[in-house]
Amino acid sequence: MAGASQVLARYATALHELAVKAGAADKAGADLHVLTGRLAAEPAAQAQLSSPRLPREKKRALVQSLLPAGCHDLVRRTLMLLVDKGRAGEVAGLGTAWDVVALAASGRAIASVTTASPLDEAGRSKLVAQLARVTGKIIVLQEHVDPELLGGARILVGSRMIDGSVAARLAALRERMLAAPLPAAE
Repeated sequence: MAGASQVLARYATALHELAVKAGAADKAGADLHVLTGRLAAEPAAQAQLSSPRLPREKKRALVQSLLPAGCHDLVRRTLMLLVDKGRAGEVAGLGTAWDVVALAASGRAIASVTTASPLDEAGRSKLVAQLARVTGKIIVLQEHVDPELLGGARILVGSRMIDGSVAARLAALRERMLAAPLPAAE
């Protein structure tokens, strides 16, 4: 999972499953996004959560103060468990991990595509269709432009990287040429 640790993926998966069973998936997701938005607006709070010097009780109180009013109990308990297990510094990433789990549960996947120039509509449609065929999921495309790629594309879907950039192809060609045996001198 791009951008989230395996630990957060497990917490997000468990929270998502419980929230779906409780019929509160939308509420839980919204609560997590409010929390992550508040943490993004308060870098000092994130620094405190990551600090090994701040006692666990103060971290619990800080997380509690950042939760939205009427926060779903499953979200609150999951966040407190993260803090209790010494992973308070990862609280801010739980919203991203939730999004990945929720997309996967709905049969969708995020494909992060980096190209040298913006994709045109035909190229975008063709890429989405090919990725959908390969993954078996509905693709949500996130596009990035990096002129240093020269051409081609670098694609990340989940943990799968497909590097079809010209830079990667040139590097592979260089490696093959360096590894090729030279003909014997006569």
